[in-house]
Amino acid sequence: MNQFDANLILAQPFFLCSLILFVIGWVITFISACIIGASIHLIWVDIFYNLFLLLGTTLSVATQSLHHYRLVILAFIAGSLSLIFVCIDTALNVHTDTNNYAAKYSAAGAGMIFQAFVLIFWVIYFGAEDDSLAKRSINGFTVPRTPLTHGGAVGVTGAHDVVMAQQQQQQQQQQQNGQNLSSVVVAPASNYAYKARALYSYDANPEDSNELSFAKGEILDIVDNKGKWWQARNQNGAVGIAPSNYLQLV
Repeated sequence: MNQFDANLILAQPFFLCSLILFVIGWVITFISACIIGASIHLIWVDIFYNLFLLLGTTLSVATQSLHHYRLVILAFIAGSLSLIFVCIDTALNVHTDTNNYAAKYSAAGAGMIFQAFVLIFWVIYFGAEDDSLAKRSINGFTVPRTPLTHGGAVGVTGAHDVVMAQQQQQQQQQQQNGQNLSSVVVAPASNYAYKARALYSYDANPEDSNELSFAKGEILDIVDNKGKWWQARNQNGAVGIAPSNYLQLV
C-alpha cells in the first residue's frame, strides 16, 4: 500500500467538494440520530456503514490505489444507496407527538439526502470509463501539484525540486541550441513518486528520442504532474516523456 498523501485529494477539486458534502451530511445525520435515540435502528446501521465507506474511499484516493478497489467501492456504494433510501423514507414519514422530534427526524432525513446525492455522483466518478465524456470533464479540473521541501531537508519532495531545477537548466540550454522538440529533458535518475494510467494509446514522435510510447490502460511511473509533458517510466524500465492529457494519476 502506498503512503497516504492528502495532496492527491486536494488536487481533485470535484472529489474534494463531494467529500466535504458527504461529511456534512454524515455529521447532520449522526447528531440527529443521537438526539432521536434508538427509535429507528436502521439509521445507525446506515451511519456506520457510510463511515466505513467514507474512510475506505478516502484512503483509496489518497494512496493511489483506486484502480485496485474501484469495483469494491462501487459495490459498497450500491449497498449504501439501497440502505439510505429506506432510511430516508422511514425518517421523513415518522409521526411524532411533538414538533421538536419531528424536526429531528427531518434533519436526519436531510443529512441522508446530502449523502445520497454524493453517492450518486461517486457512481459516475468511480464507475465511468476513463475515455468517457463525464470522466474527461471531471479530470479536466485536476490541479497540478508542486512538490514542497519540509524543514529544509532534501527528502522525496526535496529531490523533486533538485531534479526540476536541473531539468530547467538543461531545457534552457537545449532550447538555445534548437535541439529539443518537446521542451522537456529526460533525467533517468529522477525519483518516480507518482503513478498514472494511460487514458489513450500514444505513439512517440520518431523525430524526438525523448518521447515514450504507451498503450491505453498501461500504468506508468511519473516524476511530477506539472506541465504539458510528464517524465514517465513504463513497466519495462523504459524512460521518456508523455503528454499529460493522455494520462490520469491513480
